[in-house]
Amino acid sequence: MNQDSVVRRPLCVAAALLLLALAWWTISGGLRNLAQARSLGQHVETAIQLACGLLGIATVVTRFRWRSLGRAVRIAWVLTLAATLGLSALVWGPPFPLIALLFVALALLGAWLILWALGPGLAA
Repeated sequence: MNQDSVVRRPLCVAAALLLLALAWWTISGGLRNLAQARSLGQHVETAIQLACGLLGIATVVTRFRWRSLGRAVRIAWVLTLAATLGLSALVWGPPFPLIALLFVALALLGAWLILWALGPGLAA
């Protein structure tokens, strides 16, 4: 076992666990939001949030199985994560476009870091 795999393997496991926790958080939050959604925007954001959670789980699964689907799943997960965070600042409460842009930027950075930690070439 080389030194790179000693660091890489625990990092991959930690990223997978973080992504699964994030998926649980987005799914449970989306289910809570279903009852509270009143406007079309809130319903759309909630649906995207639920899809984000499911795609987060699929991202972990395709890291280890069905790798041919991995790239499409990762792209879809990143897009739904950014859309969920961006829309949340616009449809829940008073709209804050600058905060929405900040949320999208942070979502993209966080997604890139998680994918980088999941394994070589996944964040590219």
